Amino acid sequence: LNQGRIFYWGALIAVATLVHFYLLVMVPILLKSQNNPADSAASGTNNRMDQSERSAGVAVSPSTLRFNAKPGTIQIKSFKITNDSKRNYIFNLLLQDYKIDELNGKETYMPKNYKYGLSKYLGISPNFVELKPGESKNISVSLDIPPVDTNEISMWTLLIVDQVVNKNKKLELPKSNANALAMGINVGMGFGVRIYQNPPNVKITDVEILKLAYAAPKSKKNKGQLLIDLENMGDGISYCLNYIEMTHFATGKQTKYKVNQLSLMPKNKKQVKFDLPSELSPGKYSAVVVIDFGDKDNLQTAEIEFKLD
Repeated sequence: LNQGRIFYWGALIAVATLVHFYLLVMVPILLKSQNNPADSAASGTNNRMDQSERSAGVAVSPSTLRFNAKPGTIQIKSFKITNDSKRNYIFNLLLQDYKIDELNGKETYMPKNYKYGLSKYLGISPNFVELKPGESKNISVSLDIPPVDTNEISMWTLLIVDQVVNKNKKLELPKSNANALAMGINVGMGFGVRIYQNPPNVKITDVEILKLAYAAPKSKKNKGQLLIDLENMGDGISYCLNYIEMTHFATGKQTKYKVNQLSLMPKNKKQVKFDLPSELSPGKYSAVVVIDFGDKDNLQTAEIEFKLD
């Protein structure tokens, strides 16, 4: 019986720990990597869009920082944490390097000696934040890269804004059952701010469309998808906007759809899935996919024809 109770409590503690970690850190990061809302196209040293990630009355903006520092120089950027709720929040700020699988895009955390890890050259101030209701604070991120040839490469990291929760809060048990077993879960929030560094010498516009295909719908509730396979052939992190121009052959009606803003790592592949709008009429279509780097003279395009029943 005692062994059974020990196993039971061990299982509860393991589940509680995993749930807390998943809710606090992994959910925001996974949602971000899948939906990629933070990847706004950039021109020069400034972000083109000031997008924010918001949860439960707290916002982080922007959620992507892009540096283009030459080794031996210092660059400073910042982001803001805003508390629009009616309660106090405390956050720890920490850096975590990661690598991305070249084929499937899977992210894996890496130690600080990782070749492409940017955390070793970054300074965060402050790295501990207390926010009262209605309060905002600016966080300074400084990049200082030593002037050596080995640093003339693209690097990246993830800045995690991690809520500090009271893990020692007393768990109240029902008075009617003094022998009851209970499990408490510490639920907090976390945000991921992606930080990229492209030195001036790297090539960031060498993205190719490997394949463009139409995937028929699996049910009558949708119109199918366009699948766009991309590869970054260059040695820099590419920032680009991709959109689709569709033409209905019978009517000649043309419609332009913005698909996504992308950050594509060096030598990496990515598949972009575009759900065809439900309002499309039956018939034959032509779709032109355009990859835009912010330069009208440097566009990548691909075209496909397909039929909707």
